Amino acid sequence: MKRLVEYYNRKKKVVDGFLENQQFLFPGSYRFDESLTYIHLDDKNISKKSNELFSQGLPVINFVNGRSFTKTTMTKAMAIYFNKKLFIEHKTKTNFKGKVYLPGGNGNDVKIFDFENKEILIAFSDRGTFKRKVAFYKQFSPHFPVPPIIDIIETRQMIIERYTDYKASSYWDNYDFNFVVNEIFRRYLEYFEKVVSYGDFQWVTPEEIWGELPLKNQFLEDIFNGISYDLLKTPFVTVNIHGDLWSSNILIDKEESNKVFFIDWELAGKLYLFYDFFGFMWNEAINNKRYSFIRSYMNGDYDDYYSHAFELFGMEFEAERKDEYLNIFFLNMYLRRWTKTEPLHLEWLHNEYRKFMEYVVSLDALPDMPWRK
Repeated sequence: MKRLVEYYNRKKKVVDGFLENQQFLFPGSYRFDESLTYIHLDDKNISKKSNELFSQGLPVINFVNGRSFTKTTMTKAMAIYFNKKLFIEHKTKTNFKGKVYLPGGNGNDVKIFDFENKEILIAFSDRGTFKRKVAFYKQFSPHFPVPPIIDIIETRQMIIERYTDYKASSYWDNYDFNFVVNEIFRRYLEYFEKVVSYGDFQWVTPEEIWGELPLKNQFLEDIFNGISYDLLKTPFVTVNIHGDLWSSNILIDKEESNKVFFIDWELAGKLYLFYDFFGFMWNEAINNKRYSFIRSYMNGDYDDYYSHAFELFGMEFEAERKDEYLNIFFLNMYLRRWTKTEPLHLEWLHNEYRKFMEYVVSLDALPDMPWRK
């Protein structure tokens, strides 16, 4: 019952936010999508388009013994209840007329989509997040393909981005994925060259990250035990990078398939130089069951990219220690993302980590790790 009440309150918060922002929405009748994640104009074309675009990476509704579910009698009943309230009568007084209301993953920020004028209005819940978004845009847009910001509404903590009509990742084929992976490596190697010239990087050992973690548990022990003693004390470069780069945050332009955009930079920050490479492999494996990228990594298909990246900072990529680099990444991710994760979800992540690393080990007869002193 407690989870049901929490779920109801989350959906009510979405409805309240929708009504608060109705001046930016086209008048008419609206409804939730089937997963009760976003709200769209009750129009066949809008429903089809939004489903194609947002069907991937939707938040999990609940957890039952570590397993997710998306449809129950109660959630269907809630959909009927909430959909009765979603009607906008007025004619909007603003120039922006969106038809899809999408809450952010943090439950606070929202995106409103105007497909006709190719614009996205993003409303931020607090000034700090708003200022970071603008700062990240200024910092990363010279180096990465980022959707252009066409207006900044300082007083309302809003921005308007140019919308790109993109090919949803659920429709990508092997060519698309290979193109995206190569584009990630290419863009980052060019970026790292500039970072080296600017001197805008720091050195951090995995041992230092371990020391910053407030509470130790079996999950962390498993990660820690997967890193040899000498690598724990080896400094690795940290640079400002995306922090959540995977297929849900990468757009392929529908009209020009050789153009991609990296979106949602809210988790950007100083992280290990290989963080986004491994983050892509991890997310594709656990969220989309695509293990081809981690398999290619273990098979050595990306060794030249990693060697080049390491060499730019005066380091050496040791191909025989690929599993250890992964565990260093997980240590970094734990500090960055998982220290405040609720126990049930953390348990699920731990199980996914174990399966992921078991698969990694199965791909290669890894050499014995040097014994930790």
